[in-house]
Amino acid sequence: MSYHRSYHRDAAHLRTSRRTSHRLLAIAVGAVLAVTAAVPAASAVPTTSAVPTASAVAASAAGETGTQAVVPFPRDARVLGAGKTGFLTFDESWQRAWTRYADGSVTQLGDTGASPSYASDAIARTSQYSVSLVDMTTDTTLVSANLDNDTTAFAGAVGSTLLLRSGNGISLRATTGGVETTRPVTGLPALSGRTALTVAGTSRHALLTYQTVSGGKLVWNWALIDLATAAVTEKRQIAVPADWDGEMALSGTHVAWVETGTGGAAVVVAKRGGGATQRFPITSHWNVSVGLVGGWVTYAQRDGFTETYKDPLFAMTARSLATPTTTRRLLDHMTSSAVAPDGALLARGGTVAGGEGLYRIVPGATATAAPVVTRVASTGEPTKVTLLDHNVPAVLDLDRTKSLAMAWRLSRTNVEATIRIRNTRTGETRTESVRPLRVPDETHARFTWRGELNWNGESDLWTGASAGPYTWEIVARPLNGIGPDMRASGSFTVARKPGAHDYDGDGSPDVLQRDAGGRLWIADSFRAPDATTLGQNPGLLVGTGWQVYDRIEAVGNAGGAAFGDLVARDRAGVLWLYQGTGNAKAPFATRVRVGSGWNAYRQLTGGSDLTGDGRADLVATDAAGALWLYKGTGSASAPFTAGKRIGTGGWGGYNQLTAVGNIAGGTAGDLVARDGAGVLWLYLGKGDGTFAPRTRIGAGWSAYGQLVGIGDADRDGRPDLYASASDGSDTAYLYRGTGNWTQPFRAPENVSAYSWTSDPAFNLFA
Repeated sequence: MSYHRSYHRDAAHLRTSRRTSHRLLAIAVGAVLAVTAAVPAASAVPTTSAVPTASAVAASAAGETGTQAVVPFPRDARVLGAGKTGFLTFDESWQRAWTRYADGSVTQLGDTGASPSYASDAIARTSQYSVSLVDMTTDTTLVSANLDNDTTAFAGAVGSTLLLRSGNGISLRATTGGVETTRPVTGLPALSGRTALTVAGTSRHALLTYQTVSGGKLVWNWALIDLATAAVTEKRQIAVPADWDGEMALSGTHVAWVETGTGGAAVVVAKRGGGATQRFPITSHWNVSVGLVGGWVTYAQRDGFTETYKDPLFAMTARSLATPTTTRRLLDHMTSSAVAPDGALLARGGTVAGGEGLYRIVPGATATAAPVVTRVASTGEPTKVTLLDHNVPAVLDLDRTKSLAMAWRLSRTNVEATIRIRNTRTGETRTESVRPLRVPDETHARFTWRGELNWNGESDLWTGASAGPYTWEIVARPLNGIGPDMRASGSFTVARKPGAHDYDGDGSPDVLQRDAGGRLWIADSFRAPDATTLGQNPGLLVGTGWQVYDRIEAVGNAGGAAFGDLVARDRAGVLWLYQGTGNAKAPFATRVRVGSGWNAYRQLTGGSDLTGDGRADLVATDAAGALWLYKGTGSASAPFTAGKRIGTGGWGGYNQLTAVGNIAGGTAGDLVARDGAGVLWLYLGKGDGTFAPRTRIGAGWSAYGQLVGIGDADRDGRPDLYASASDGSDTAYLYRGTGNWTQPFRAPENVSAYSWTSDPAFNLFA
């Protein structure tokens, strides 16, 4: 059922109540809509759907001048009728209301039984058995009639006259000299129960549409009825579409409507009195509103504001009848319209500059001047897409919150939005396209960010978000083309603690590779949220000359900085500390000398807290097979205490010793050790720097070149083990930790490694 025709079918007469608005919006024409795109971050998206009312709302539109008092217009409502003193609306709940221009006071009329009387301040109130014309300026009844819906039915109202369907014809009922009289309309054919409705009127005429039979088919006609004589002065058969909603326009000189045929849809304007007819092609006949303002015809497709495609018919356009090639854009969109007693057209719609409301359209100063548009009521809502609020916090802790369902509430949802998260320190971004219409509540542009960014700008490679400053940006493009793209941005900070083997501070471990030329590379690893394997990105060059070292080992946060460190032993036995910086492009600070004599050890491994003091420690095996503990101090100048022997003999039988963190669910960090036969053994840490007796994990581990206690690579809260191929290629496997000492690792998973170097090798000379 169309909005235009539905008000003829009201049934219940409801008691009115009056509510007065205490606030008027007085604005200067041409001001800009006072809604900013950048809004403060909120801790949560508000649950209310109300749009903040702007303190000053623009009334900028074609030809507008002067100052206009603006009263509130009910949101989600359409205009049904317009008088000199106020206007009639109905909303999505079918509630009718009358609003006064003078003070914005509102009379609530209920959900049925209120329709306009054209060219007046009266409304028709209907019940099952009667209809009354009520003057809304005085709240008095002008005329009434009994209805039985068999012999007498309501057919519309113009001014102070009721049009009634009486038998096979139409009659006019009005009050003359204090006496209510009924006069039959002459000049109409017998209607024989077919549809007849009043669709427009002036102070002197009513425009009636009715059906007749032609060639065995029902056809539509219109007739002009002189209210003074009750006679039809002009009538015409029209070729309207089958789904025609009955809307027409009437002025003192013209009649306008929409037709469709073999030539397509067109707005048709006929000069009254049998004058010339003009046709203006349009893209569609559906849901089109037409109007007449002076020597101009207006037209627009209603409800384009909510569509998801573009059509020039969405804009309310005025076309000159004198020079048909001349057009003017009046509103960016419209939903409904009504004609005031003085012939002014009242259109519910909006402009990008002026926002949503009711606009009054009147003839220009001269016969050829474009119509003048003035806003007379405002909903307080913007027409252009506007960001209303969002839930991006000032600080996002990615250790506590693994993901954030970011939401941006927009004034309109028929948009395609692009969300971009950017690390302002590294320049790495995450971009996602979203359409709010695809989400359940249809009110927000939503994007669940799980801490992933595109690695070095590569769209198919991912990395974790490091701690530091970030910006978000949203660009919303209206799918219907109404208004410009909306752009808004803000900033936030990511907080997270670096993990084991995390040199760039993104919470995910990194792998160090050294090639035969002595170049050291850092390869970032990241398990993307939807991935089933660990991804390892191409290596970034750390520096050259690293062939001077025969051991390079990760030792965790040994120097007190926020990021993981490493130690490197030169061939003279001097141990050097390289503190992590958190920057993948320059991950290590200038080296600091730890001490000499470290060539006494065959194996070095570190990064696990073996003593329970919260600091990473280092262990080493000497030529005699003893195991030594170097407790971490957190000081860059002296990162380790003096060595303490914690194991005697037997440790020399291992060709690989790896600190793996607490993989077995015990009280402290653990070690795994591989013997010459390829058997891997687990040593559970006790928390005092010593270990429980070893437990056999399994055989066949000699297939791997290096075993790396990579930390929590799969982000499940448990440390994992990284195993590189023994052939020096970039083939690697991940053994995910279980937290169970009897079976500490799951089955191996391939690491998806991408390499830009030729045959890199991890710790080639270690």
